[in-house]
Amino acid sequence: MERKQFSTRRFEISDVDGIVELFTKVFQGNFSRKWWEWKYLQNPAGFRGKEGDVWVAETNDGKVVGHWGVIPERLKLGSKTVEVAQAVDAATHPDYQGQGIFKALVKNVCSDAKGRYGLVFGYPNELYKGYEKLGWRSYHITEFLNFVNYDRTLVNYFQNRIFFGLAKTALKTMRAWNLLEASFHPNKITGDQAEIEEVPGFSEEINDFWQLSRSKHEIILERDYSFLYWRFSEQLGAYRRFIARSPDGGKILGYLVTKKTSIRGIPGILDIVDLHALPNEDRTMMNLAESAIAMARKEELNVIHCRVPSWHRFAILLRKLKFVGVGKAFEMAKLYQPRLITYPATHEAVDLNRWFYTLADTDYA
Repeated sequence: MERKQFSTRRFEISDVDGIVELFTKVFQGNFSRKWWEWKYLQNPAGFRGKEGDVWVAETNDGKVVGHWGVIPERLKLGSKTVEVAQAVDAATHPDYQGQGIFKALVKNVCSDAKGRYGLVFGYPNELYKGYEKLGWRSYHITEFLNFVNYDRTLVNYFQNRIFFGLAKTALKTMRAWNLLEASFHPNKITGDQAEIEEVPGFSEEINDFWQLSRSKHEIILERDYSFLYWRFSEQLGAYRRFIARSPDGGKILGYLVTKKTSIRGIPGILDIVDLHALPNEDRTMMNLAESAIAMARKEELNVIHCRVPSWHRFAILLRKLKFVGVGKAFEMAKLYQPRLITYPATHEAVDLNRWFYTLADTDYA
């Protein structure tokens, strides 16, 4: 392979248009300067791109052909809130792949960021193996799926009728097993029925809810008003937001964020992007999840998709609602299984298996 000439350096604001052009080329998406400003400049945790949170690779004539960076986040870690950084937007121009750009940019950003953040983490695609080679640690993530329509989902994968039938039987068996597994946890469903309303956006009253909700989590990204307002920007992403309140007094008991999307070419997916409820409000959590199921059925969608750790109480409740945890099945079938990756830093000794994550944690819009 012919060695192409490039150099790497820290980000400058004049790079934005070139970065947007690179993302459009690499990710085949609709990127704009407005999107970039939302994701980076408007991040309530700040932006330190010029200090080394973002590095680019460029040609001799100044064309941006590589990008890798991190954005600050706030993480509840035990009794403290620490500043961490999420790895985002690994991009190399197709003409420059295999030249060592990815490795060089990751090393440069991590070297600059290590003194600022207690932890660097990310949710990469199949590139996670490249991170492991650079000393990152990866953790398996369990996906939960609720099949509203098996046939419309599986036809995207299996054209052969025999394989189609086998896959459908396997999925139904998995759902039955998940229901059985959930029945092994006969704990009483706590809490009362909630009244659910759709809202155009989150208001500052969500801060009171979050102060109570966060107490049950050992490790979780902080979800106060500033984060939720930014993360689910009204201008970027067709998100729907729902608040669950107590019938008497209107106290916020939980919230739900959904978005219609597609996964690996399968249309008609409803993502449960974020789902939270107060401690001991199991019924509120189930009410919110049931509202997502009803929404998917009404709109004739195919699958409901979400992420929560398999060890968490929410996982048990989702199984009771006929969600299937597919992490182990994906691994056995040699299909890609999402990872949480972390770069060793100040808090590397912490057991990150206790991290409570949802799709809202990820670099997803």
